[in-house]
Amino acid sequence: MSNNSKLKEFVKKVEDRTNDVLDDSLMDDDAKEENFNINYTDIVKNNAKARMSKLPWLISIFLILIIAIMLGFMFFRNNPKTLFTSTIDGMFNYLKSSINDNVYDVMDGNISLEYFVNTKEDLLSKDLNGMNLSADYVKDNLNSQIYMDVNLGKDIPMILYSDGSNSYVSLLSFSEKYIKMNSNPLGYFIGGADSIIILNGLNQAIDKSAANEKIYASRENIDINGNKVKAYVMKLVVDNKNRDRVIETFINTLKANDEFTSVLARVKGVSNEDVRNFIQNYLVEIKDELKKEEKLEILLYVDNKTNEFLKMDIKGKKESLSLINNDDKYIYSKNNEDGSLESGDFVFTFNESKTKYTLEVNYKKTLNGSVLTESKINLKFTSKKANKFKENEVIDNIHNNEMNELEKLDVYSKLMNDNFFSKILFMVEKMV
Repeated sequence: MSNNSKLKEFVKKVEDRTNDVLDDSLMDDDAKEENFNINYTDIVKNNAKARMSKLPWLISIFLILIIAIMLGFMFFRNNPKTLFTSTIDGMFNYLKSSINDNVYDVMDGNISLEYFVNTKEDLLSKDLNGMNLSADYVKDNLNSQIYMDVNLGKDIPMILYSDGSNSYVSLLSFSEKYIKMNSNPLGYFIGGADSIIILNGLNQAIDKSAANEKIYASRENIDINGNKVKAYVMKLVVDNKNRDRVIETFINTLKANDEFTSVLARVKGVSNEDVRNFIQNYLVEIKDELKKEEKLEILLYVDNKTNEFLKMDIKGKKESLSLINNDDKYIYSKNNEDGSLESGDFVFTFNESKTKYTLEVNYKKTLNGSVLTESKINLKFTSKKANKFKENEVIDNIHNNEMNELEKLDVYSKLMNDNFFSKILFMVEKMV
């Protein structure tokens, strides 16, 4: 065989071997037996079988997400700090839910108060035993004005008026002229929207004060009106380690709340800065009070299953306070430094339209088993939209019919000679 023929044969073998290698690498034996009559759309689109094959993976991912969300929810729901603040929020939300925040230009209503007391203590309030006060009022929310016809019982009429800056009173039994008060007590007769702002401000300040503190948690059985209830307990401790931080956070949060300070400024007739300084002045006072208690424990008890509020305890070295949720009423008790115990209950109700409110309070103070004071308060309040405030001539008459100093002295002397008014004079003289 010639050299040329041998060379051709070698090249042919190399080519054949190369083709065999390529065949083995590009297609295995199983693949060679498959039917390759494939439509292009079957490659591009998922067929039903392919989609079904992905379903278990999708379900698994979905279940993992659900479990993660549930675990996260359970963690935050049962986290002591989160539950502590949410319980505080719930208490404030209950109060806010009772407030009619409709901002009417003018509103009117009625207030009635019954007060009964039996006491061995030297209290000014004992002279008000049997008081039955009623008052019809009309309030101009736009101009912060209020006019009230008041009856103190025993057919003793009185007129009260505030122009937003000053308050005036006329004791019709003695004079039709008006005494201008040193302060503006009727300014505290605020509307629903302002009340909600104040509650929100206090709520926020308490939440922020607790946010950076350690909240301890435990479970225990507690007694609610003779019934054993399983409770989840959260405890915040305020002592010399965190006292300054807690109080300063509370005070600074209130000061930084412009809505909160604006409402108080309007009520007191001062500037926002005056209110901030007023709040700041309480910082040292609160610190001093807490130092006397050395350590203060704030405990919140909620139902172990529903997280419904059950009880609150505030425990200090010298004094303690307890509040228990007992169905339709709240039971309270306070242990004082002198060994006396103040206790009682109260019921607060309101109708669906938030136009009628009632508050019933029972109070008792004992010392060494002996009853010192017992009292009861029944308060009813109504409020609805009104068409007009008061005629301008009535308001002008009040402003132009103010007593001079000599006339005030004459009225004071008459009051001192009246059995009823002489008893309450010392309770109001600081406002006049």
